Amino acid sequence: GLPQMYAQMYGTLPVVHETGGLKDSVKGLWDDSHIEHATGFLFSGFNEGAMKHALYSALSTFHQRKETFKRLQNNAMRMSFYWPTAMDEYEKHVDWTLESWPSRKPESWWTNHH
Repeated sequence: GLPQMYAQMYGTLPVVHETGGLKDSVKGLWDDSHIEHATGFLFSGFNEGAMKHALYSALSTFHQRKETFKRLQNNAMRMSFYWPTAMDEYEKHVDWTLESWPSRKPESWWTNHH
């Protein structure tokens, strides 16, 4: 999705579920060792407790650790979601995949399934 990217551009730290594109575009503050790259708060699991924990972490950081919160805002606003850069990275991975040797012979699937 795009909302978390727009939010970060304006310094609004997202609280998101750790899945797919959300996980790729928001770097979580798990502990102080991640402060250099953190841009928001992530949670995993499909229960209200996990989401509440992430929300409480965000609120606690905002109210009790203002310098850390400002650092995350700066990190978020410096993120680049420029599409041509992302496309170049994607194409690089496609090229690596196409140029690498297959891990199994192409006929092995056919042989094993008939």
